[in-house]
Amino acid sequence: MYRTLSSILILCLAAAHSHAQSESQKPNVIVILADDLGYGDLSCYDAEDISTPNIDRMANEGAKFSSFYVSAVCSPTRAALMTGCHPTRVGIGGVMFPRNNHGLNPDEITLPELLKGQGYATAIIGKWHLGNEDMFQPLNHGFDTWYGTPASNNQFFYPTIKKYAADCVFREGYTRDGILKRETAACPLIRDNVVTEVPADQTQFTQRYTRETIRFITRNKDRPFFVYLAHNMPHIPLHASDKFVGSSQRGIYGDTIQELDWSTGEILRSLKELGLDANTLVIFTSDNGPNTGKGGSAGRLKGGKGSTLEGGVRVPFVARWPESIPAGTESDETITGMDLLPTLTRLAGGDVPSDRVIDGKDIWPLLAGEPDAKSPHEAVYYLRGRGVQGIRVGDWKYLVDDSSKKEASRIKVELTAEEQKLPRRERKALIKERGKAAAQNRGPTAALYNLTNDIGEQNNLLAKHPKIVARLKKLLDEFGRELRSNLRPAGVAEPVSID
Repeated sequence: MYRTLSSILILCLAAAHSHAQSESQKPNVIVILADDLGYGDLSCYDAEDISTPNIDRMANEGAKFSSFYVSAVCSPTRAALMTGCHPTRVGIGGVMFPRNNHGLNPDEITLPELLKGQGYATAIIGKWHLGNEDMFQPLNHGFDTWYGTPASNNQFFYPTIKKYAADCVFREGYTRDGILKRETAACPLIRDNVVTEVPADQTQFTQRYTRETIRFITRNKDRPFFVYLAHNMPHIPLHASDKFVGSSQRGIYGDTIQELDWSTGEILRSLKELGLDANTLVIFTSDNGPNTGKGGSAGRLKGGKGSTLEGGVRVPFVARWPESIPAGTESDETITGMDLLPTLTRLAGGDVPSDRVIDGKDIWPLLAGEPDAKSPHEAVYYLRGRGVQGIRVGDWKYLVDDSSKKEASRIKVELTAEEQKLPRRERKALIKERGKAAAQNRGPTAALYNLTNDIGEQNNLLAKHPKIVARLKKLLDEFGRELRSNLRPAGVAEPVSID
């Protein structure tokens, strides 16, 4: 059994609890999560060479936030979204790889489980990336259905740990007889834990996910639903369908984002046609900062994916819910990906788990544009791996000196499937070049910035404000002690065998 008795009791009580809202009044929720999309990659965030009119319309008709924080890499952000917790607290400190035998602990109570307890139909469409074994897959974490990829689109998988549909499509030389003889296989497409295509046709990801989303909301138009649309783009390798190749002024990277914008527009159009527009909250955001070496932009921010500089952890956040979120709302108050669990759970009429630490806060007053609404966070913390690397309080951001920590100095460089086939010498040169760029993006090992006056983190004020540094360091140390005293383990499966 994957659940503790206390977890089961909480979920049962949530399902039985009576609320003032009827099911017809509960808002539908669609969370659209791009992969590696940066602060400077949408036209409503000042991108000039990428056009995103549908997401821009969401911002004009809803709310746009300029200080929305996530983790520096993808798996931790997804863990935070699912659990409402700092990812380190739930044992997901870094990117998960095929050999890892850990994942999101089945004893965690997730956002889709809480919404199911309130009568919601739940779907994940797209990338999961919170564990490879079946015990960690989305259907064991509150989703009724899943259509997408187990991890990033550049990651392989072990063919022997998966099941294959009777009508599975085998491409690029793969065969049904040969798949289980392979040690590894390229990124698959999965429906409800069963492989339906391998390797997946990545040019069709966004098109297929859009159609699947529209089918799901159409099937469930008479009951509340939650869709977690976790796009694979613009993570490398970059792919767009033929219609969008060459459509932007920023090459294939921009093309993928313009296709994401088209997808968003198709979903908004379908909601209106189905009469669901007025009662559906749609959110668009990203899991971490951009891959700046592949066309991504953090705009005015410094750094990118993998960095605890602002460009690595501050991303676009747009929310639209007609008649509930005032049109044209803009806010620079600090909010985080962890806040979605408590906010959406309460909007659905549910209760946030009280038997464990939940770090996220209810940000509805900010989304609703309430006068004088402020961030519910005293501080925002910058975590990377197992370490706490910094803190923001108001205008001030303090990054600690962690140069002595081996883990913090390690830089992981991603290669596309095609680049992995290059001769060893060329691969090493690419890794060296990108590693050097990533190291430069990380900035100084200890710093103090005033983000209101210096959003680009150009002026290190560490030596000028020792009292501010001391205050922030004290808060950071207190948080570190609390975090260490309230850690929860990741789930652990038997080690993956490739024999």
